[in-house]
Amino acid sequence: MSQTSATAKPENGLITGMGAALVDLFAAVSEDELTALGSPKASMSLIDAAQSTALQEKVSVDTHRPGGSIANSIAGMAALGMATGFIGKIGNDDLGRVFADAFAKGHVRFPASPMDTAPTGHCLVLITPDAERTMHTVLGASVTTAVDDLDAALLADTGLLFGEGYLWDSPSARAAFLAAAKQVRGQGGKLAFSLADGLCVTRHHDAFMALLGDIDILLANEAEIGALLGTQRPDEIATKLADCDVLAAVTFGADGAHLFDNSARAHVPAQKLAAEDIVDLTGAGDQFAAGFLAGLHQGKAMEAAAQMGIDAASAVIRHIGPRPPLD
Repeated sequence: MSQTSATAKPENGLITGMGAALVDLFAAVSEDELTALGSPKASMSLIDAAQSTALQEKVSVDTHRPGGSIANSIAGMAALGMATGFIGKIGNDDLGRVFADAFAKGHVRFPASPMDTAPTGHCLVLITPDAERTMHTVLGASVTTAVDDLDAALLADTGLLFGEGYLWDSPSARAAFLAAAKQVRGQGGKLAFSLADGLCVTRHHDAFMALLGDIDILLANEAEIGALLGTQRPDEIATKLADCDVLAAVTFGADGAHLFDNSARAHVPAQKLAAEDIVDLTGAGDQFAAGFLAGLHQGKAMEAAAQMGIDAASAVIRHIGPRPPLD
């Protein structure tokens, strides 16, 4: 990989994530109710606080859990016994305390100062009977991460920095990630990056293509890699990534994960689950990333690491919420 192998030994430090600090609000809806709300199924829409309030008045929010894609992955890695940290911003409010308390209970280092000028970001997740989720996100404080928020001690202890494409939607957060990446890489650490979603890739296509030369590990699903490379066919993906010197893990839903590492390739099938066992698909990709990166950080081969990812994803979709239970 870039400068060093993509696998890292545990003694090489924390796995630190940087991304949106959100709290997920869950509501079960029928297909007809979702249509009436005008929400494209399985989409992620950015909304403001007033729109979120209006939507919540039309559904029944039955639970809330700390969320955010990278934050979910970091929580999953902590549950797997990895030493972890997180960089992100929360508001000085009840949802911010929900987010921070979950990391404290999971022993994730989170040196953040809640801010008074913006609320904690949250995501209203509408779940249809087929377990698909449709998301409406209020970004709030989550987009305000800046270079000044970087904690020197946390970064000094970091061996793998994991960021997400959504950071590129905030100039200050993008600058913070690039500064953190420079420090981590400079001290011999590695960089992992999740493409976030297909529309995000479209918005920042050229920047993400340029990143392929700077990161060690790329995570994506089939829609995201299609938006980046113009193809979802594994053979064509392998050809397009052959000269990028990056280890890529691309998930294909029920078809499992395809892995690409220069000329090396592998396929790890998904677990076969009965329909009644699938409760909520929220967080499946996040927990695949958790298992996969934890495996690599432990020094496992990419196939074994991907199997850890498949196992973690299969476990999380058996219950409501994007993170494994603390127990």
